[in-house]
Order: sequence, then C-alpha cells, then structure tokens
Amino acid sequence: MNLTRTLIASVFLSLAAKPSLAELTAEQVLEHQLSQYSTPEISVRAGGKRRSGNVLTVDRFLVEVALPDQEGTLLVAVGGASFAERDDGTVVVTFPPESPLTVQAFAPGDDDFALAATVKQSGAQTIVSGTPDQIRYESTAPSVTVEDFRMIEPEMSDDVSVVASIKMLGYEGNSDISGGGLRDVRGEDTLDSFQVHVDVNDSGGGESFSLRFEIADIAAQSAGKIAWQSLGNSLVASILDGNTLDLSASLGHTRYLLTGRGPNAEHFEFSSESSSSDVFIKMDRNGFDYGGTTRGSVLSVLAQELFGFPMEVRLPEVSARFLLPIVPDHEPQDFAVRISVQGLEIDQMLWSMFDPEGVLDREPATFVLDAGGEVIVLRDGLGGDFFEIMSMDHAPVDVRSLGLNELRIKVAGVEVTGDAAFAFIRRHEAPWPVGSAELTVTGAGRLLDGLVELGLVPDLQALGIRGMLEALAQPGDGPDDFGLTIKTGEDGSVVANGQRIQ
Repeated sequence: MNLTRTLIASVFLSLAAKPSLAELTAEQVLEHQLSQYSTPEISVRAGGKRRSGNVLTVDRFLVEVALPDQEGTLLVAVGGASFAERDDGTVVVTFPPESPLTVQAFAPGDDDFALAATVKQSGAQTIVSGTPDQIRYESTAPSVTVEDFRMIEPEMSDDVSVVASIKMLGYEGNSDISGGGLRDVRGEDTLDSFQVHVDVNDSGGGESFSLRFEIADIAAQSAGKIAWQSLGNSLVASILDGNTLDLSASLGHTRYLLTGRGPNAEHFEFSSESSSSDVFIKMDRNGFDYGGTTRGSVLSVLAQELFGFPMEVRLPEVSARFLLPIVPDHEPQDFAVRISVQGLEIDQMLWSMFDPEGVLDREPATFVLDAGGEVIVLRDGLGGDFFEIMSMDHAPVDVRSLGLNELRIKVAGVEVTGDAAFAFIRRHEAPWPVGSAELTVTGAGRLLDGLVELGLVPDLQALGIRGMLEALAQPGDGPDDFGLTIKTGEDGSVVANGQRIQ
C-alpha cells in the first residue's frame, strides 16, 4: 500500500516510535526511502540525481518488479522530488506540481501493455527527522490527482473514449520506522476525501457507463513489523518471517454509483451508500483476524429489462468478523465467525411483485450467526494448488470443536433461534461430532399458510412439510412454536427430540 501511495501520489511515508531530533542528510533520507520498498523482486531507483547547495534533486523514481513464476516484469516511472536540508537537522521533501506517470508490463507472449497518466499535486511535502535507524515522516498533501489516463499498448479503438481520474484531498499523516532487517512500524493517516471517476463511451456499439466512487473522512492507525521477503511467499511464510500487522480505520460517508446504457440502449443504474464504517485487520502467529461494521447502507438497482423501476434495499447495520488460524501448530487454535445483519428492509415494490395483497409479514429482517471453536492447523493451507487445498484428503486443518454461540433469523414472520456445541473425535478414521444442537422456531405455520395462499407452495407439498414437522419437532409454548433438539453420540448415534434416527 505504501509503495502504491508513493508511486502514484508521490507522498512518501514510513513508520515507528518518535525519535529524538538529529541531523539528517538529504542522501540518507533518499536512501532510506528507496530501501523501504526494495525486495529480492523489487528494485527502486532514483534517476537524474544532482545536488545544489543544501538541496538534492531527483528527476524521477523508477520501480522494476519481477513478477512471481516468471510471469513478466512490471516497470513504473513517476516524477521525482527535492530534498532540502534545514538548519535544525531535518529534511523537507517537496514534489513537483505536475509530473508524468507511466506503467509498463512485459509478459511472455503478446500480453504486454503500457499505460500513461499525469500526477498533479498542490502543496505536497514531507518533513523528515531523526536518524536513519529511527526516522520520522510528517506528511501533508492538500490535493493529489492522477488524471489524463492513456492506454498506449494495446491500442484502443477510436470508437472508445475513456476519461478517468483519482483524487485525494486533505491528506495528513505521520509515520515512523525503526530497526534494520525486521522493522518496527507505526503510523497515523487522515484523508478528507478519496474519489474515483471513470467515464467510458463506445460510440460504435452505443454502450457507455459512468462510475463514481467517493469516501469521506478517512482515518487509519497502523502498527506492526516488516521483514521483506520474496513476492512468491505465502501469507503463512510472511508471518513466520516475522511480519505482523495491526490496522484499524474509520470511514465517513461512502458512495458508489454506476450508470450506463447497454447494447439495446437500456438504461441501468447501480448505487450504494453508507453513512459510516469501521474496519480492522490483524495478522500475526494467531492467524488472520478481520472485521468491520457498516451503518446506514442503502443499495439501489435500476435495470429496465428486469423491473422498470428502482429497487432499494436498506441495511441499517451490517457487521462481520472472521478469525482464521493459518500458521501450523501442534496446539489447538481458536477460530471464529460472526455475521450480523440488523433491520434489513426490502423495497415494497419488490414485495408487491409476488405478494400484492400483503399476505406475508414485511417487517425488517434480522440475521445473526456467531460460531467458533478450535482447530489444529496441520500445514500451510494458503500455498500450493487450490484444488489440492480443498481436497478433504489433504485438509490443512483438523477440527477439534465447533460451537454455535448464537443463531437468530427473523424474516417474513418466522423467527429461528438456536445454539450448539460439538467436540470432534475420530470414528472409523473420519471426524465425528459429539454434542448437541437446539433450535426454536416460531411462526413457520403462518408462513406456510401464506405461501399456500399465494400459490407459491402447493397444498400437497405443504401437507408433507407439516407432517414432517409433527413427526420430528417438539411443540413449543404457542400454537405455532416448536423446538428441535439433536444429539450425537460417540457411538455414531443421532437422536432428534428423543427419537433415534441413526
């Protein structure tokens, strides 16, 4: 991420604990910057260096990337910077108001491509202090825009026009880095607005689309350790080499809008927006921990061939968390999955397409799944062939326990709740769960009556469903309530509400 930000936005960043003031030279700052992004496959160089008094000027930065598995080479060139030494021992890095950006890829066969663009910056600068072993960067960039994208190779048809831009407004950040081979990193970044605009028009085919993507009020904090290694290494190998990451970020209003016309001149429009979001990512020997919450989401679809009217879905709050152990270990490790959708509302026009009389309950829906347990990670499941990884004969984990902490589903007048706890043993050389699960269902009968009334479920099929529920389910407190308890034993037995079914 830091490399991309440097190449495209030319805003140099690094990370660590705040150092004491010391004298730095322009050459030391430049060398430190170049070393941050150099790996066995990535070479970063400064072209056109020259010094005049206390100022070191670099005309351009060049990046050469050897892609994994000999898939080719990527070359990136972007405008340079000026490094001015100050009397207080700090160095001020400033960037040109306008500079070219080129990206070229050379691959076996005929897959080469070349892209050019222009980077425009207003007032972008970085103040560098400390020592090369413990250095601090404080950066500001009121406005950075990448625009005037041009596809050089392969050539685009004269009938197709593309206008695109990437804009960042109001960036401020401080970032630090210390150490040598294994670097301690720490940083804080804020951004008033991030915008992507793309307009594509095919005058020959009559098709066009326009994309608008905007995020406001971005704030991020990051910390961790970085040990550079081969690009071909898996995430597990990266962690074993010492890499860690702890990142959290908050986002303000986010908006995505895609509009256009298809081959038959049919207008379409897809949009989504949310009032705020939070996200976190943590990576270390305990695994990969990712989660976030989005609030005030509205999804809208207009596809004239399907509906002829805009359809909206409202999601007041959606959250998720995934904890995935991935580093091999002889000891059990925790895993967790939680997904929560609160207050889902579907457009009334869509409801009316199959339920015009309002037979079904249209109250907002809820879905909550909270599960977890323990596994032993046997091997690196992120390296090698995907189909081999998914094969049960070569499963990368051995599940030791699985628990359903919470299950709650409420939709169309039906509410399902439940929990479960299972431990896994070896039975006939295969894993077998031992434990129990309990489910409680309310309103299923009313829903089934409504589906029959709407003609969506035939009477005979509904009768069969009722018979199955009466045979297996245990009556609850109300006339339309029932429960289901399933127990599995070490002998391979399966018992449902006291009746052995296996």
